[in-house]
Amino acid sequence: MELKPKIGIDNLKFGMTQKEVIEILGNPDRIFHLDDHGDSETIFEWHEKLLRLTFYKDENDRLGYIRTMHPELSCKGNPIIRAKSELVMEQGFPEVQEWEKDEFEFLTMYFNEAYWLSLNCEYGVVLDVEMGVPFKDDETYDWP
Repeated sequence: MELKPKIGIDNLKFGMTQKEVIEILGNPDRIFHLDDHGDSETIFEWHEKLLRLTFYKDENDRLGYIRTMHPELSCKGNPIIRAKSELVMEQGFPEVQEWEKDEFEFLTMYFNEAYWLSLNCEYGVVLDVEMGVPFKDDETYDWP
């Protein structure tokens, strides 16, 4: 499962419809809806794939956010999940010069705004990855 910054994962691309995603992955194990701050989102979840996809209602129900902890996730051929966070940042994302770091009691989160990418870590290893479609400006998504 190859992570492609600003694009998606494998053959899943930001901007796809729910129907297009189901044609690739099959039916999700769980579907739920979130209505936070006036934004309505539909979440598809595949248990075996350890994958959660978010579709934005205000953007014609297009795929806008990905979260996964799939053990075979990689970037540029480098493993991500359960790999040392420093190695993931250096080898998987060498072009990223700045990572914002937030530390909580048990969790360390590294975020890069240009890629809209988060690495969620514990014990110095990456547990899961969150990636959203990046922005062109403050209000416009940069769909691939």
